[in-house]
Amino acid sequence: MNNENIYNDEKLNEEVNSNTVSNDLAKDEDIEIVIDESELLEEYKDKWSYTIQKRGEDYYYSNNVLKVCKTKNKYIAKVAGSSDIPYEVTFEVTPNDIDFSCSCPCSFPCKHEYAVLMAISEGSYENVELKQSIKEKDSNIMELIKEIPAEELKEYLLSPIGKDKVVFENNTFNKYFRKYLPAQTYEFYYNNLYNSLVLNDNYEYKIKAYLDRVKQYISGNDFKEVIKIIKAIIQSYKDTDNINFDEYFIDILPSIGMYLRVSYRKGDNIVQEEVNSWIEELEKDNYYNNYYLEDIILSLK
Repeated sequence: MNNENIYNDEKLNEEVNSNTVSNDLAKDEDIEIVIDESELLEEYKDKWSYTIQKRGEDYYYSNNVLKVCKTKNKYIAKVAGSSDIPYEVTFEVTPNDIDFSCSCPCSFPCKHEYAVLMAISEGSYENVELKQSIKEKDSNIMELIKEIPAEELKEYLLSPIGKDKVVFENNTFNKYFRKYLPAQTYEFYYNNLYNSLVLNDNYEYKIKAYLDRVKQYISGNDFKEVIKIIKAIIQSYKDTDNINFDEYFIDILPSIGMYLRVSYRKGDNIVQEEVNSWIEELEKDNYYNNYYLEDIILSLK
């Protein structure tokens, strides 16, 4: 079992299904509040101790606040700290107060939050528009077993993957029987990746998990789902203007192109028609202005 693949799927589920502010940023019911950001620091700084304030100031003036994004009355930021992965800080301004959190292990208002509050008060943020976050449709293992033919269950249990398992291990089992799990919508893949790209929020992990699913669907000859995921990846990059410049995306494009070609060749007429219609849409939108996307499309013709 590939531990990285387990991590990717767990990371995807954690990111999409969590109740953090970053997942709630794009809800339609959010009401925008008129905020005088220049007053926020003075109004709320007493929530932090004097020592933490000084440390937060040092963080701010040392440029440890890497990025702050604002949507309506909510802010999400990345702050460099002692961890290799930047901490995520979130703020939400309510009519009478301010709510905030940080992914660092500190159990009290921390220097990362204070540094971000300084950035917000200085207007050092980027206004963004996000898509509605969509939770994953899920199925428990008992429901899944009911859908799987007995011969396939027997084959799994006798395989190298299943024979050493005393009990069913969800991630391994779900990967093996991916085709029997509820299919996700295009918007599930597109919206959540689009938001991660806009916020620069660990999108590499999400794409790795998406591509793990692509390989699982190819193994199950479900090429319709493969096309859905690949379209969502490419379209989210295109719509966030990252397609020509993101080094990670450029590095994985050969694999994406291969999965697309395999699915186009092996898929039925419905799959091929869907790909052809998608290419027509891209042609209308001058896909050849994106040279990496052009290479993928030309490889199908």
